[in-house]
Amino acid sequence: MGQQVKVFRDLEFLGNASHTANINGNPNTAKLVFVDHFTGIAVDTTNEWNSAGQASGAASITAPHHLTITTEANDDDEWAVATGLHYYGQYNAIFEAKLRNDDVSGLQFNIGFSDATSETGKLAMAYATTTLDSQASDYAGFVFDPTATTKDVYAVSVKSNADGTVIDTGHAEADASWATYRVELRDNGTTTDAIFYFNSTGKPIDPTEDLVGIEADAVLRTTALCVYIGAMNAEAAANTLDVDYVKIWQDEITN
Repeated sequence: MGQQVKVFRDLEFLGNASHTANINGNPNTAKLVFVDHFTGIAVDTTNEWNSAGQASGAASITAPHHLTITTEANDDDEWAVATGLHYYGQYNAIFEAKLRNDDVSGLQFNIGFSDATSETGKLAMAYATTTLDSQASDYAGFVFDPTATTKDVYAVSVKSNADGTVIDTGHAEADASWATYRVELRDNGTTTDAIFYFNSTGKPIDPTEDLVGIEADAVLRTTALCVYIGAMNAEAAANTLDVDYVKIWQDEITN
């Protein structure tokens, strides 16, 4: 056989191969890969995540293996977690995450690539009535805001403080319903596009079925980004946002 094996869909191990070691040699990925199913002991900088917010909310590991972001019981209380600023448009960064909003009438959330691990008193993005409110300077991801006129999940972006197109997924959130989100940054050599995928049932993203839109020239290609997940009250009551997993891929950075 040739020196390369190209797989266009799935590589599946069946029969005995699914019950024993099935790779010989030294696998050596050409991608930076980070996967977290939240089976660790804490959410903090010692364990991969920044965690900060307004008032005394929290982010913790909860059973069976979730990251749970909890707000305090005041309107506009917020909390966010984020990776380090490790990811770039020029290296074709991708993330996928599965999460659920436990109270869609009272909790706003963001999930996306952002240029800061936290904002002062607000989330990176909001969508009040029909107006996008960008706190981040560069961001590509999703926002749900119960103060929006149409209470859907939206794919949004901002580049150098200039807002991109607001893309409606057409999905109205329901309490405690899992959904899956993916953003792919696709570099063109001079600009970086954002490709948005969304699955309202919580299944892993299928790119042939779950595309919701593309924003050309979405973020600065050389700006360091984190994967940012934030929750903010839209009522005077405590709320929670649960994250089942986060997966991130990026081309290796060669120096």
